[in-house]
Amino acid sequence: MTGFAARLRQATMSEHRDAETRGFIARLIGGTVPPAGFAALTAQYLIVYRELEAAAVTMRGNPVAGDFADPALSRVAALESDLAHLYGPDWEAHVEPVAATRRYAERLREHCHTSPAHFVAHHYVRYLGDLSGGQLVGREVAATYGLDRRGTAFYRFDRIADPKAYKAVYRARLDALELSPGELDVLVNESRLAFTLNAAVFQELGTTYPGNLVPAA
Repeated sequence: MTGFAARLRQATMSEHRDAETRGFIARLIGGTVPPAGFAALTAQYLIVYRELEAAAVTMRGNPVAGDFADPALSRVAALESDLAHLYGPDWEAHVEPVAATRRYAERLREHCHTSPAHFVAHHYVRYLGDLSGGQLVGREVAATYGLDRRGTAFYRFDRIADPKAYKAVYRARLDALELSPGELDVLVNESRLAFTLNAAVFQELGTTYPGNLVPAA
């Protein structure tokens, strides 16, 4: 890989690795987070994606960011379906942000509706992560918690036939971004912040659901 996509990947490698190895996610895959912890994570994701996808609607007509705002990536409906399975008909009552999620959502609301660089940064961190490591997490969680396809729709992109090819096109869009050097710097720094905000959610949930719990059935 060369170009801006490679620069962005390199610049966020440390934060990406840190987010992937957070104890909460590792324990989730290993089954030592109770089902309530997985449901809580799903609820926090819904809050984040509602904000990001609201910004995507705004950005679809933007000449710089519009091509990234692809409805095929949308996760809100899948998350709502997952929560209905995990919590039942009163699932909306459980969608309350923890402090870290509130900060994350506020950042998206404040910057991603008006700044293409900020929008693309958060879009990149979320959706390329979902199409990459998120696929492994989804499979492992489904197996560990006996969810099969129910409760894990978030991790499946039914409208994307070939995730590998899609990611290649996405990276080409990054390379072709018509932003100034200063705006590209903003995008890189905001991507690093996005990983940090995401990791803070994992950390807070990890405190709520600590590591001394027995493996989930």
